[in-house]
Amino acid sequence: MSDEQDKPTLTRKPLGLKRTVEAGQVQQQFSHGRRNTVVVEVKRRRVIGRPGEAAPAPEVEEAKAAPAPAPKPAAPAPAPKPAASKVDSLMTRQERQAQLLREAEEARLAALEDARHREEAARARAIEEEKARAEAREEKAKAAEAVETTEAAPAPAEEA
Repeated sequence: MSDEQDKPTLTRKPLGLKRTVEAGQVQQQFSHGRRNTVVVEVKRRRVIGRPGEAAPAPEVEEAKAAPAPAPKPAAPAPAPKPAASKVDSLMTRQERQAQLLREAEEARLAALEDARHREEAARARAIEEEKARAEAREEKAKAAEAVETTEAAPAPAEEA
C-alpha cells in the first residue's frame, strides 16, 4: 500500500481558481441499482445587513486567521420605533424586501450626496489655497520690484 502512495500519479489535477465553496462527494442511486459519484459544491451564503447596523459576526476560521480591525463608528442610526416590530411581523416577504431595497437606495443616495459635498469642499479649499499662493507670489514680485527700483534710483542721482 505504501508503495502505491509513494508513486507519482500520471494524471494531473485540474487547474482552477480557489472559490469560496466547500466541495464534497455524493452518490446518486438510480432505481435500477446503478450508482454515480458526483462532486457537489456548497456555496456560502452572503449576509447583507442594513446600512448603519453592526456587521454580522465573522466566521470562526476567519476570526482566528487575522484579528478584525476596529470598525469605524457609522452615522448614528435613527432610534428604532416600538410600533415598527409589529409592522415588520405583519409584512410579507415581498413588502419587506421592497422596503429594504428602498432603504438601501436611500442610503446609497445619501452616501453619494455626502461624497459630493466632501468633493466640493475639497475643491473650494484648493481654490482658496491657489488664491493665497497667487497673492503671495504677487507680493513677492512687488517686493522684488520695489527693491530693484530703490537700487536703480540712487545710481542716477549720484552721477548728477
